[in-house]
Amino acid sequence: MATASERHPGGRPRVRPASPLFERIEGMAKRRGIHLDELAERAGLSRTVFYTLNDPKVSTAKALADALGVTVDRLIREEPASKRTARKRSA
Repeated sequence: MATASERHPGGRPRVRPASPLFERIEGMAKRRGIHLDELAERAGLSRTVFYTLNDPKVSTAKALADALGVTVDRLIREEPASKRTARKRSA
């Protein structure tokens, strides 16, 4: 699985998952100008939720979808921006 580094508040590097669902959520949040910490707060979830997104609980998916202003179906099924860009380039 691919990973991306991010600085922990204590200065230590932190590794976060780059699952397809995480990529979708991260992309949706970025397009809306929402930082992941803010998204977690809006959804009433811990930031650690992003480490378990390969198979989230329905309640977690619903909370994140609501915080992003999308349906759960769109949250789960939207293609990551990186794949959309690659598909457009090959067309």
